[in-house]
Amino acid sequence: MRPRSSWYRFDVADDAWISNGHLFRGDVARNGSHHKNGIVQTEIRQSRKASAPPVTAGKGSAAYNAHSYPTKVPPEAIVPYIERFTSPGDVVLDPFCGSGMTGLAALRCGRRAILNDLSPLAVHLAFNHTRPCDPAALKRAWTTLHQALRRQEQRHYAIRCTECRGNGTIRYTIWSDVYRCPGCRTHVTLWDATDRRKGKVPKRLECPSCGKTWAKSAGSRVRVDPVWVAYSCECRRGLHQRALTSAERRKAAHFPAPSATAFVPKTVIDSKREMYQRSALHLRGVRTVADLYTTRNLSALALLWAAIGKIEDTRVRTALAFAFTNTAWHGTRMRRFNAHGGHRPLTGTLYIPQLSAEANVFEVFDHKIRQLARFFASLERETARSVEKHEPAVRLGSAAELQWIPTASVDYIFTDPPFGSNIFYADCNIVGEAWLGAIANTELEAVVNRSRSASQGGKTLDDYESLLSAAFSEMHRVLKPGHRATVVFQSSDGAVWNAIERAAHRAGFDLEGVDMLDKVQQSMKGYKGRSGAENVASFDIVLQLRRSVSNTRTRRSTTESHQALVLRTIARHLSQQPEGIEGERTLPFLYSLSIQALLNAGADLASFSMDRLRDLLELAFEDRDGRWYSPRDLAAVG
Repeated sequence: MRPRSSWYRFDVADDAWISNGHLFRGDVARNGSHHKNGIVQTEIRQSRKASAPPVTAGKGSAAYNAHSYPTKVPPEAIVPYIERFTSPGDVVLDPFCGSGMTGLAALRCGRRAILNDLSPLAVHLAFNHTRPCDPAALKRAWTTLHQALRRQEQRHYAIRCTECRGNGTIRYTIWSDVYRCPGCRTHVTLWDATDRRKGKVPKRLECPSCGKTWAKSAGSRVRVDPVWVAYSCECRRGLHQRALTSAERRKAAHFPAPSATAFVPKTVIDSKREMYQRSALHLRGVRTVADLYTTRNLSALALLWAAIGKIEDTRVRTALAFAFTNTAWHGTRMRRFNAHGGHRPLTGTLYIPQLSAEANVFEVFDHKIRQLARFFASLERETARSVEKHEPAVRLGSAAELQWIPTASVDYIFTDPPFGSNIFYADCNIVGEAWLGAIANTELEAVVNRSRSASQGGKTLDDYESLLSAAFSEMHRVLKPGHRATVVFQSSDGAVWNAIERAAHRAGFDLEGVDMLDKVQQSMKGYKGRSGAENVASFDIVLQLRRSVSNTRTRRSTTESHQALVLRTIARHLSQQPEGIEGERTLPFLYSLSIQALLNAGADLASFSMDRLRDLLELAFEDRDGRWYSPRDLAAVG
């Protein structure tokens, strides 16, 4: 009989994390304030300038790449804010902590941190990102595990090398959609019609039998087949690539299911979930998390997960689970084929592509262990330089329910709340959470549904604002009077901007200033947005909020029209832009710049959108391949 849950007992681990919370009942929170010297330091610190020049931070660090997670803010981007608004030993809170980057930044700065999130996967990540683990012990544990699983790895991923006739190891297998010709009913494999060098998938297919062409649709898709393999072999360096033989196709397509005693994530993905509907998972035969895997990868992951559960060292076992949840994400059918390498799933969605690259999960796990060893080594070096070392307290729960944090005990808040209808974290996190055996409570998630109406249980913009208001009220309660909260946010919907601004004001915050954060490396959706091809906001806005010392709050307003303010702001910006900096002439950047100006002026954003901005730009500027110029600039460059 299959066990109902995995070996990972989330409640046991959570008890250990909760114990760290006791430090906030001691020397940090004495009637809501520090000792006398701390008050003096606080007064000096809070007089610092609220806004700052735009912050830019890349995504190539060992910390950022330790584990996949949507919309992470790199810790390098958070450090300047923590250093600006806090002193060593101060308490920093992130109530929507995600993968825990705020905690990591606080650790680097010698600050105490409280991390909270509704998602069990996020808490799992935040804990591992902020707790040291001996890199050598981690690698030794994996070496031992790998040796014990070698025979199983060969059973799953061995393949005959056509050059030396020896045994090679599969690196990845391409699975392709197969369509039925609406004319003669012949089956046509998409892979055969794909430009494999460029990775360009045709929008229309041509039947090799009758010559009929037709647009691909889910209605004409009949199945998904394994068609191509890339493997390594000792006979030469580099990858061998070739079509699968008929026997190899049958083996991949009919690989034996995991044993009845093995744990596999049979968590049902509710068909009402937003990402289930947006990704049309019903057309892919997906009902449970296990259905997101090929049978071969599900079997391999089940073996690996069971072996990790037998490791005796608690910290090493948890770090191995950290590597596993990342591997489990990359081991799904969502891993897209990329002709240029680097196959990976799209972040922030549950999309299964037309061409998927089935990974060798043992190889993915081995690569992740090497990455984590580098990360933990860097974490050791960074914390060694810090005079004060405080492992963040990590808690599982709603940002609207922070009763366990004393009133007026937090010095600073840095957080990155959900962006309305952009990403449904609970839907995406269900993959990792199903393996961990704990699923987030979606009723408490602050989102706006697009695929589900309110009558069907979806959340409206009013619901979203209400949930955010409750969270901001708790943030206001736990923050010391006169202290600040930095909120990273982005949306291409002016109504969502209004909702977050109203939620903050209603909770008792004053908006002191607005900065811009460029995280540099974007998702594929973000790259399209940078070119102006899609209405995607790629540059995050940073709201600087301050808890009023008194009960009176100010709310700025402007009588200047959207059009006049936006056009004046963009004209000034473009006149100062050197020719070579193309990224700051794109629609997404100019949209973020406009939002920054409108928020600073106290304007109503309800009717402002990217489409509205594009209309305004066309009044006074010229579009050159997705970059905007003033007529005077174009005349100057000829």
